[in-house]
Formats: sequence, structure tokens, C-alpha cells
Amino acid sequence: MRMEIFRNLSSIGTRCSSAVALGFFDGLHIGHIELISSMITYAQEHRLSADIFTFSDHPKNAMSGTLAIPRLMTEAEKLDRLAALGVDRVFDFDFAHGFHTMSPDFFAHMMIKESFSAEAVFCGFNFRFGADAAGDPKTLRELGRLYGYKTFVIKPVHLDGMLVSSSVIRRSINSGDAVTAGFMLGKDYSMTGVVEEGRRLGHTLGFPTANITPDPQLTLPALGVYVTEVYAKGSRYRSVSNVGVNPTVASGNAIRLETHLLGEDIELYGETITVFLKKMLRAEQRFDNEEALKLQISSDVEAAKNYYREHTD
Repeated sequence: MRMEIFRNLSSIGTRCSSAVALGFFDGLHIGHIELISSMITYAQEHRLSADIFTFSDHPKNAMSGTLAIPRLMTEAEKLDRLAALGVDRVFDFDFAHGFHTMSPDFFAHMMIKESFSAEAVFCGFNFRFGADAAGDPKTLRELGRLYGYKTFVIKPVHLDGMLVSSSVIRRSINSGDAVTAGFMLGKDYSMTGVVEEGRRLGHTLGFPTANITPDPQLTLPALGVYVTEVYAKGSRYRSVSNVGVNPTVASGNAIRLETHLLGEDIELYGETITVFLKKMLRAEQRFDNEEALKLQISSDVEAAKNYYREHTD
């Protein structure tokens, strides 16, 4: 059955008894997956619809009108991933449409019980809801006893002693720690875009690149060179990428992701590609001339090849 997506209450139509996971779920990291998987298992065991209640943008962004909290994945990517997990319905609402003034009691009664027909709700240990974030898991459980739904609170998930959370993942990406981000996400952090026509300087230097502009809504990695993998034209390719402004040969501060495929010469202009960050090799730097840049790129390519030699199954 295809996953249904509802953008507002009036679009829901026929109600059906459900188990609902509550949260923004940015990045769908391993903690989110544990929560959602628990909900889906419960729904299947009790013959309920497996549902998600989330928001189309982070509440802080919706209320400020600014990009206060960059995303870890686009809205479309999140919905695609939820469908792949086996979710039946997603209530994907705009936080600015009244949710910031809604009392916890009203949310539990009119949304969870009446609108979603929930028999069980699942949330994280740090879930907050209602006006001024006044509601917490304890509140949700107390209101559940009143309105007739069960409440399941998922305990925090730790990885090597660190709490797994979207904010920790953002900080890891911002600092260039693609390895930690990847472990917590359960997959390599990625950016998708359409390959743009450039000045073909990479061809001149002997290292042609496929260049994309990162989605401005996404968390930006630390500027520098990374071992990467590219998904393009239905296949995956080993690669090395630079995230930055290319200060040696370019002017301005427009950030681009420039990717060189290792041992491949494939025309990708106009293609939509996804670049997965595996490990940061070095910070971006300015070189005295193009020859010095070429030597460093050659070194970066070898470092990327060595990484893959060491990480080949």
C-alpha cells in the first residue's frame, strides 16, 4: 500500500485506528529509526495504521521565518525514507498554523485522539509539545490515560558514549566529522543536486569534476576535501570532493561541492547526483598557483584511493 500524506486536518477524510510516532525526525538517525520501528511493529501486531505526525519545517524555523536550524535531509528525502520504512500515513503539517498556541490538553484530545484516532503514541525521551513546549512525555502519558491511548517513550540511544541526536549530528557535520555523523545517521551524510556547467578548470588540471550547489536548507559541512561516493545514473562511484569556494582560482563566496570520480570519466552535466561524505581529508586552503593546487589534488586523489583500499570488504 502506498504511503498517504496529509498536509492539514481537513484532508484526512476517513479516520482509522492508529499507532502514531510523534516528532520532527530530522535526518531519521538511528534513534529515530528505533522509535519508528517500535511503532510499526506495534501497529502490525495490533492491526493499526502505522502513522507519523511531523512538521514540514523545524518549529524554530517556522516561527522565526529564518533558517535557524539547518536540515539534515530535505522534506522529500524524509518522506521517501518514511515510505521505505513501511509507514502507512504521514500527517505533515505546518507548525506555524496554530500549533505554537495549542495547549497540551487540546493537542492530546483533539489531535491525537480525535483527528488521528490513535490507540498508541510513541515519542522520544525529550519530546515536547504544546504552547511554550509545556508538554513532555510525562504529560503525554497522563493525558493518554484521560483520553484513551497508550504512551510509549523510547529511551535515549548512545553511540560510543555520545547521545545520538540531530543537534549532535549537525555539529559533527559542521566540524567535518563525517564519520561520527554517518554512524549516528546509519548512513553517510549526503547532498543532492544537478551537475552544473563550470569553467572546466578540473579538466585543465587533469582532474575533471562534477559540480553541484548544496541545498541552502541543508546543514553545511566544514569546508574542505572529503573522501566521497557518488550515486549517478543508477550506479555508485568512488570519488573525492571539495566543499568550498575554491579560493585559489575563484572569486566570491559561493559554496559548491566539486567531485572527481576515481578512475572514471563519465559525462554528468545536467544529471542529478547524490554525494555521500565518508571522511574529511583536509581543510580547504588557498595555494600560490595552479601548479601547487594540481599537486595537492593529486595527493588528495591518492589519499582517497588509499581510504578505499583500506575499507574494501
